[in-house]
Amino acid sequence: MESKQPLEVGLIMNILTEAIKREEESYEYYYNASLKATKPATKKLLLELAEWEKSHIEELQHHVAELKAQKEIDRAITGGI
Repeated sequence: MESKQPLEVGLIMNILTEAIKREEESYEYYYNASLKATKPATKKLLLELAEWEKSHIEELQHHVAELKAQKEIDRAITGGI
C-alpha cells in the first residue's frame, strides 16, 4: 500500500506558506494604516492588530519548521523511501 504522507505534508506546507504570505500582507496593511492614523487610539489599535499578525506569522513559521524536521526524521528512518 502506497503512503500518502508525502503528498499530505507537501499540501500542508503549501497551505502554511500561503497563510504566512497572507499574514505578512495583513501585517503590512495594519502597520501602514497606523502610519496614516491621526488619532492616538486608532494608531494604537492598528499597531496592536499588526502585532497580532506578526505573532500569527511566527506561529505559522514554527509549524513549518516542525514539518520540515519531521520530514527529515521520516526520511532518516525510512532511508528516503
